Amino acid sequence: MLRSVDKTSKIKKYNFVSVEKYSGVSDSEIIHKILKGSTQLFEVLMRRYNQRLFRIQRSYISDEEAVKDTLQITYMKAFENLCSFRGDAKFSTWITRIAINEALKYLNGKKRNAELQLVEGDTPMNEHTINRNNTPEDKTIQHDFRQLLEQVVATLPPKYRSVYLMREVEHMDTKETADCLDLTESNVKVRLHRAKKMLQEEIERTVTDTEIFNFLGTECDRLVFNIMRKINQ
Repeated sequence: MLRSVDKTSKIKKYNFVSVEKYSGVSDSEIIHKILKGSTQLFEVLMRRYNQRLFRIQRSYISDEEAVKDTLQITYMKAFENLCSFRGDAKFSTWITRIAINEALKYLNGKKRNAELQLVEGDTPMNEHTINRNNTPEDKTIQHDFRQLLEQVVATLPPKYRSVYLMREVEHMDTKETADCLDLTESNVKVRLHRAKKMLQEEIERTVTDTEIFNFLGTECDRLVFNIMRKINQ
């Protein structure tokens, strides 16, 4: 218990970078500054992509603690190989590929890679709409439905779950999703259609998809703190 309090105290005392200050600065510019010696700015990149990468790796790995470990490995590999980033693809695509590769490595180590074989499919369906509610009772209901949605999404086969989270939750476009997963754009559309169909058969569309598999607040701070400590060792 004391160790936990001590870690939290260290995180609170850590001088996090003011991410808002760099909100208008592109990934490429941030990377250039990092390679010039401003390694503390790697935190800006982590803050930008923590939620996306956590959700994507969570679509492959069911154990959230394992996802946090795998995400740390992802960031360390990205930092160590940042000088090899040539800009042929967007940084977001580059680091997402690393995240997916690390998730697959984890699963290979658990001898579960058989379920990750990729297949083809058919056509997309229309966007769904969701109503937000503001009363305490409605918020409780929405929270319950969000939990239900998370449970249902977790039951999707990984090849559909990853596409659903990238497209519907992270709002990545079809091309970037295809690039990250090494699929054709047509296959991405098919998998999204099939994922939606599977979900539609299980629950009504009554929650906000962007609230599933959250990775914010203290958990996000803890990961950033651990990575920056390793980088600055």
